[in-house]
Amino acid sequence: MSQTLFEKLDLADDKNLLIQGLPSSIEKQFCKLSFAKNLTPLLKSRKIDFALLFAVNESQLNSILSEVMPALKNDSKLWIASPKSTSKIVTDLNRSCSWEKLTSQGYECTDEVVLDHVWSATRFVKTYKAANNRVRHNEAIAAEA
Repeated sequence: MSQTLFEKLDLADDKNLLIQGLPSSIEKQFCKLSFAKNLTPLLKSRKIDFALLFAVNESQLNSILSEVMPALKNDSKLWIASPKSTSKIVTDLNRSCSWEKLTSQGYECTDEVVLDHVWSATRFVKTYKAANNRVRHNEAIAAEA
């Protein structure tokens, strides 16, 4: 039995959903779902449980992440969707590209799923190790002061 798209994305009981840049080619798969298309003040205050962000290049992605990352919880489900290499869309995003904006904040790539014939999504999880190192770094700075 094949998994549904929601099962692949581990989208179950999450309440505060952000799906930004959703292409019309797969929009119908999300029609029964209640989600925000942009980061709203209400969503910022409640924090995001699940985010699926579509981007075609690293510059666009970094711009979106600058806005979205402060609204993520430590355990938020974060997916970055980018065009597949077989699509006709020119992109500089792929599995081996620089994910500096995410890795510098303690995120690690964990999974990849195919959304349709054009788009695939990569999941990023905030690691405990990275968060712990940042706490130690902040404690060291405070001790020096």
